[in-house]
Amino acid sequence: MADPFGTAIVRCLARIPRGRVTTCGAIARALGDVRAARAVAAWILDHPTRNGHRVVRGDGTPIRRDAGARLRDDGVTLRGGRASGSRFADPLPAVGLLAALRAEQIRLAGQVLEADEPAPPETVAGVDASYAGDSAFAAAAVYGIDDLDLRETATVRMPVDFPYIPTYLGYRELPPIAAALARLSRRPDMVLIDGHGRLHPARFGVACFAGVQLGLRTIGVAKHPLAGSPRRQDRGRADAVPIDLDGQLAGFAWTPPQGTRPLYVSVGHRVSLESALDLVRRTTKERMPEPLKSADRIAREMKGKEKRERGSER
Repeated sequence: MADPFGTAIVRCLARIPRGRVTTCGAIARALGDVRAARAVAAWILDHPTRNGHRVVRGDGTPIRRDAGARLRDDGVTLRGGRASGSRFADPLPAVGLLAALRAEQIRLAGQVLEADEPAPPETVAGVDASYAGDSAFAAAAVYGIDDLDLRETATVRMPVDFPYIPTYLGYRELPPIAAALARLSRRPDMVLIDGHGRLHPARFGVACFAGVQLGLRTIGVAKHPLAGSPRRQDRGRADAVPIDLDGQLAGFAWTPPQGTRPLYVSVGHRVSLESALDLVRRTTKERMPEPLKSADRIAREMKGKEKRERGSER
């Protein structure tokens, strides 16, 4: 389905009665997760559509600047630029898009394998994506694990139709990740994903998603925490703090050489947590694993080139 997120928002907008307003948070709850509120606001600003003028902020200020006249036609008078609280609609009926996606994440989480395979990996790829508008710029960089020599790179530019929503990153990033990896001449033995694996509320972050859906060995390497709580540091492992989730060890907060902030390492698929941490350590010279550092740089360069080319055409 093209733009399932936008389709779900349009369904919500159609249910706002004339003479009433609602908030982005209320629409996000109808979708299944209030964390989507910012994505709802961004979509409404980018897509002039029926009833978008009836969406306001929590203080009653319309999201769209052109909403005033249309709200007056609806019989809603703005006082001080705000709709009265008496004009707020009742909770919208559930549409359930995000609730369905969360249920899918929980179901697929049962397919994640957290054990090492007999053949040790010899190559590792880093995959990252940058975004500009509705375009994704993804890059994959493959390195030899023992020598840390760059073996191959692949890139892709493609449209995206799912917004950034915390804890649903896989639905945005999997298509460009898969496309970049598909352009490599050989499948890497292991893939580092710029995002979480098991350290996720559904225990199924983007690294798990990529591993299960693509049949790859994957490791999540994230820059910011998302779920779990740190355990007291183990002796002899001062640079890696265990992270517990639901009472179980689910990842490590590892501070790399010359780094001031930790990286959050967790299993994606078909690897043990200890091996995941070991491989991230082995492939990091400073701050970030070399494969992810290269993928990030290449993706950013692609995005920057696109912006410069667009600017030169004006």
